[in-house]
Amino acid sequence: MPVLLSIEALEADRRYVERQITVAGDSPWGTARLMWQSRLADIDQQIAALAAGRSSYASVAVIFDGNPVIGSGDIRLDFTTEALDSYQKVVTLALASHNGVELSERGRLPSGDQARLFIRDLVHGSMGFILEELPPQQQEMLPSHLKEAVEGTTQLITDLSAGSDAEFEATLEVTQPRLVAAVQKFAKVLFDAGASTRIVGDERRLALSIDDVGRLSRRLGEVEVTEEVVPVDGLLLGVLPEARKFELRLPEGTMEGAVSEDLALKYTSDAAFKERLLLQPVRAQVKFIRTKRNGRLVKERRVLEALEPTAE
Repeated sequence: MPVLLSIEALEADRRYVERQITVAGDSPWGTARLMWQSRLADIDQQIAALAAGRSSYASVAVIFDGNPVIGSGDIRLDFTTEALDSYQKVVTLALASHNGVELSERGRLPSGDQARLFIRDLVHGSMGFILEELPPQQQEMLPSHLKEAVEGTTQLITDLSAGSDAEFEATLEVTQPRLVAAVQKFAKVLFDAGASTRIVGDERRLALSIDDVGRLSRRLGEVEVTEEVVPVDGLLLGVLPEARKFELRLPEGTMEGAVSEDLALKYTSDAAFKERLLLQPVRAQVKFIRTKRNGRLVKERRVLEALEPTAE
């Protein structure tokens, strides 16, 4: 179970116990008071232990409320399927982005198998689902990449939904467009259904009311992403495959940007290809990915897709 969700439950128990201690009165010899004080000390000890320790693997609770939820035990199947699927896609793309993968506008989702979450349990007392990754047979000490992606997803949705328009656009500038589009889909599923949500993990949590969901959906609905592949002639100054960066000297200056996964692999594995291109005139196929909000350019990314030598 996510650490913060367990702590929430214990904190609710603590509030109840504190009320019982108040009702029991001030007498230090009262049996009931001693019992509740002992219970309070035990709860505090459990909270401290949970706060001090963290699992290395992803665990998150996604909790829904609003129109699709009836009481605390029933929820529409079509909404649940679509909402959890769209959340999974956000996590998958967050993992790929965390691993340095340049995300194209369409195509197969990278890191799909490594990003897979499983429904481990239901959240008792609410209509929510506890999603976890399957840990490997050999335990790891450091947080898994999927755990970091899950916690990063919560932070990303928080940054896109909270704060001013300037903070929203600052988040757009540092987030890959396809990942933003996945959050847009998740928000639209919630908005169209009239649903609210809480997402609670080990490190971060957020709560989106129906109004918050509406504001997030409207904001993201103003965002448009376009892609254009343009041939560019220049002198190849270098490609850094591990960092996925390139530099190309043009008459008007130096162009920098990212490198596609396929080209980075070819550049590192084909020595002859590299020798023919490095510090030589080349024709580059550069993809320009532009993120606009209400027609105004917010961000432009350049991705080097292909290279071939040209004459002097």
